[in-house]
Amino acid sequence: MRPGRVYCHIMDARSVGRWAASYARAWEQRNPDAVVELFTPDATYRSSIFDAPHTGSAEIHAYWQRATSTQADVRVWMGAPLVDGERAAIEWWTVMSDEGERVTLPGCLLLEFDGERCARLNEYWHSEPGAAEPYEGWGRITDGDAERTRDAAARWIRGWKAGWEALDPAPIVAAYAPDAVHRSMPLRAPEDGGVAGYLARCFPDESDVRSRFEVWAASGAQALTVYVATLNDSAEGGDVTIASCDVLRFGDDGLCTEQRDYWNVAPRRVPDGEGRPS
Repeated sequence: MRPGRVYCHIMDARSVGRWAASYARAWEQRNPDAVVELFTPDATYRSSIFDAPHTGSAEIHAYWQRATSTQADVRVWMGAPLVDGERAAIEWWTVMSDEGERVTLPGCLLLEFDGERCARLNEYWHSEPGAAEPYEGWGRITDGDAERTRDAAARWIRGWKAGWEALDPAPIVAAYAPDAVHRSMPLRAPEDGGVAGYLARCFPDESDVRSRFEVWAASGAQALTVYVATLNDSAEGGDVTIASCDVLRFGDDGLCTEQRDYWNVAPRRVPDGEGRPS
């Protein structure tokens, strides 16, 4: 168990799936009362990774009431839960009207449970105009050895940290299968040339990179990693901080075969500790 909280029991994938279905239903009904029932009275809910969390039932209720007040015709898909002890990650995909305009919002919830209620939520998400339903393979979970996956994710992290900070693609590319599917955002098409093509496009604009990575959860052949990186990005006009969760799938050889990133950017270098799940 992780320090700082006493948990009643460990949630399994079926229990987390029921929780996720209730969350989706409450969103589609725009019902903040139903949302609050899914959380402990003192839960923390971080709707944007760079912002302070909403803490306790009253703040969560107020946030949901405010966030859904302009929404209509909401349709929510939930991916299969990735469950690792008291931690769980779930991808979500929403199509709705917001202030009269159709939008698509894919995201990922990072959850920690106390009994059958969520005690801590952090989320990463993107928004694009128009309506697009999830593509084949999104949100799926495949079988595998979780400990082997955790080890593979740790190697993936070492490759990314070393390669990104040195702006050397070789250690990063070595962590991927030759035919790996790499989506730098969930709504983007797979990158031409895989991760090597993505790095060739991004690295020329970047410098002075510092990064902190963590394997947040692993289950079956999937892992979810989180990172915060500060860097200078000339395409963005200067210093930025990127906070991300990465949904990864690994093959039996320990190489990454599929990746989807959910990330947010702050136009500054944030202090250590900010931009991480808490």
